[in-house]
Amino acid sequence: MAIVIALFLMAILTALGTSLMFLSQTETYASMNYRMMSQARYAAEAGVQKASNFLLDSAQYSVTPVDAANAALFNRTVSPVTYNGNPVILSANLSAQAANYPVTAVQTAFNAAVNGTLPAGNATLTYTAYAKLQSMQVFDSYGGGQEVIQTWEITSTGGLGANHNATVEVVALVETPKVPASTYAAFATNDTCGALEFSGHVDINSYDSTNYAGATVPTMDASGGNVGTNGNLHLIGGANVDGNLYTPRVGVGTCASGSVDAYTGVLSHVDSIVRLPAVVVYPTPPVPMWSTTPDPGNITSTVNACTSLFGGPPPGAVTCVENAGANTITIDGHNSTVSLPQVALGGGINLKLVASHPPAQYNFNSIKLMGGATVGVSATGPTQGVLVDVVGKDSAGAVLTAPHLPIDLVGGTFAQVTGCAATCSNFDASMLQFIYSGTTEIDITGNAGAAAVFYAPNAPVVFSGTADLYGSVLGKTVNNVGNANIHYDRRLMHDFYVIGHPMVGTFSWKRY
Repeated sequence: MAIVIALFLMAILTALGTSLMFLSQTETYASMNYRMMSQARYAAEAGVQKASNFLLDSAQYSVTPVDAANAALFNRTVSPVTYNGNPVILSANLSAQAANYPVTAVQTAFNAAVNGTLPAGNATLTYTAYAKLQSMQVFDSYGGGQEVIQTWEITSTGGLGANHNATVEVVALVETPKVPASTYAAFATNDTCGALEFSGHVDINSYDSTNYAGATVPTMDASGGNVGTNGNLHLIGGANVDGNLYTPRVGVGTCASGSVDAYTGVLSHVDSIVRLPAVVVYPTPPVPMWSTTPDPGNITSTVNACTSLFGGPPPGAVTCVENAGANTITIDGHNSTVSLPQVALGGGINLKLVASHPPAQYNFNSIKLMGGATVGVSATGPTQGVLVDVVGKDSAGAVLTAPHLPIDLVGGTFAQVTGCAATCSNFDASMLQFIYSGTTEIDITGNAGAAAVFYAPNAPVVFSGTADLYGSVLGKTVNNVGNANIHYDRRLMHDFYVIGHPMVGTFSWKRY
């Protein structure tokens, strides 16, 4: 009996030992499979990164990939976007997905950039990917010019070779959104102390011009008058912000070079301080071609004013009408770009620029208002507007420097919109946009019934006078040296857009 029991126990122990050996081997294989799967997934994610880096690098890839002859073959109204009837695809994995991209050089560069290997101990990981264009949108960017945004679906395959094979597929969406550009009553792009400065009894608040029509003066809201800067806001005296301060800086104090605080002033005069995650970069608008018409000098009368402004009869379809009774000069580009020299108006001259949809573009070498002169908009509908693009050069192409300023509105002002009646608001700030890409100081002043947007991301802006600004102002620095209130038109959040930061959207993976 003892021998039988011993043999029985030995059989049990042998079976148990064999089971433990198999279990240990199974755990080893499971760990190995998990390791290989993880390595293959990391390789596939590397392919996603390589593809997204290629698509987001303007030096390697242009978002406007076709010439005029091929543009008609693109269909942006469907998703995915098609070219010549087939989805637009860049492929480095030609065995799995054929390419359909109209520019051979770009396809070749993508194939070279998105095929690669990675070392993993004694093994080698491989990755390859293809990208399918899901959407492409063209829009008018804040500050002038057109921008293109795209959404790509990237499918990447990562593999581990040698004695065992592991393959993982990762799919991700890489998109560049468009975001509201004008969300501030005032914004200063500089990162210094006092980049944004308001003195005197200034109130910053907001309204929404979509709620008004004609010459009805908007009722201000004690909120929404947000301001922002990459540096420091300095409020002096009784200046008050009915809104938040947005800045990547922190702290409240006296501010010093090398240690820039977010805010200097009485803390109760700003609603709250919101820290931005990074410095805000506004795109520099394209510089228009300057007019070679000689400087006509100060224009103080409507007599022969059109001839002086154009150096002769207006070109092409452009019309210029002189109305001596109203002391007004009216220019209409009739949907063509109008180029004007260094314009200096005095004697109470009213310059009216006829609006259109899309916004009519009037390029000025420079603009100066003196002696109560005004520049305004003649519009008949809410979707119309005027873009005043200031070059900042003389007729020979030389850059203007102080005391010759590209925009000098201190001696006059921009006037309210006329012709709107009940169809649009005189206080719609989107109807008159002043754009300047240079670095020379610009000086502006407000008006009791005027609305406009000033966009000069590289230039110091000095805002003076006691009359109000309805709209928004953006400059390298913004210094309000008078007692002029700024009323932010919240409609601008829905009218102007810029390209936002690229992001990875949906992300999924599978093993096969």
